[in-house]
Amino acid sequence: MTELEKGPKGRRRGRGARERILGASRQLFREQGINRTGMDQLCAAAQVSKRTAYQHFTGKDELVTEYLRRFDPAVLSGVFDRTDLTPRERLLAAFDIPP
Repeated sequence: MTELEKGPKGRRRGRGARERILGASRQLFREQGINRTGMDQLCAAAQVSKRTAYQHFTGKDELVTEYLRRFDPAVLSGVFDRTDLTPRERLLAAFDIPP
């Protein structure tokens, strides 16, 4: 990576920032939960500035919406079609959170 491709403090910028943010959200939301994950943590994990993050997403709500939109439909339909689980258990299973 050239110096021109680096942003402030050597952070990567430009192409791929949106995907890095979404990748960081998948990891951190799964590990810590959506409510306990802040934008500062997401930006650090994605190696982007907050300004870059807010250029791609108007806020955390929009990021969460895109995160949820990207769930694999095959996985979700398999979870939601299970009759051995209560509705609450099916919802938690979609997020891989123990009841």
